[in-house]
Amino acid sequence: MGGDEFGAAPAPGGEPQPAERVEPGFGPGQGRERILREARRLFAERGYAAVSMQQIADAAAVNKATLYHHVRDKEELFLAVVAEELTRSRDALAAAVADGTTLREQFRGVAAHVVSAHRSDVGRLMADLRHHVAPDRHRELFAANAPPWRGIAPAIERAIAAGEVRPVDPDLVARFLFAMAASQLWWTDPDPGEDPPLPDPAVAAAITDVLLDGIGSKSR
Repeated sequence: MGGDEFGAAPAPGGEPQPAERVEPGFGPGQGRERILREARRLFAERGYAAVSMQQIADAAAVNKATLYHHVRDKEELFLAVVAEELTRSRDALAAAVADGTTLREQFRGVAAHVVSAHRSDVGRLMADLRHHVAPDRHRELFAANAPPWRGIAPAIERAIAAGEVRPVDPDLVARFLFAMAASQLWWTDPDPGEDPPLPDPAVAAAITDVLLDGIGSKSR
C-alpha cells in the first residue's frame, strides 16, 4: 500500500515513516507548494480568523517551527496564498480577453469569470484580505503583484484605436468592470425565501451592456 498524501509510507515492519519535512527557504518546490496548497484549503474552508499556524503545519506535514522559518506570521502566509490567487486570476482574465473577438465578448468573458470566481472560495479569501490584513501589508501586496484588472486595459486601448468605443481611461474602465462583477457576490445572492440569483452569464451580459451602452435612452 502506498503512502499518504504527504509521502509517509509504511516501513517493512508495518510502522509508518515520518512524513517528508520541508527544508528551510520557502523557495520553489514541492514543499512550498504543499504548504501553500494546504494553507489555501484551510483559509478557504474555515476563514482566516479560524485557522492557526499549528493547523497549517499539521496539514502540510511540517513542524510549526518550520513555518516560522519561512514566514514571520500567519498574515504573511495568507498574503502568499492571495498572491498566487492574483496570478491565477490574471491568467484567467487574459484567457477571457484572448477568447473574445470584440470588446463586448471580452467584457462578458471577464465578467463571467469574476462573478463565478467570487461566488467560490476566492470570494472568501478576498473578503478576509479586506477584513483581516493590515492596510500597509495590503498595499505591499498590490505593489508587488499587479491587480487582475490590469490585463483588461490593453483590450480597451485596442478598441479605442479601432473606433469601437470613444476615448476613455482604459485602466479606470477595467477597474469598473472588475468591481461591478466582483460586487455581485453580495448583490445577487438571495436571502432565504427569495428567488435564486441570475446565472453568471446573464449577470455578465447585464454588466457588460450597462458599461458599454449606459442606461440612458438611445433617443436622447
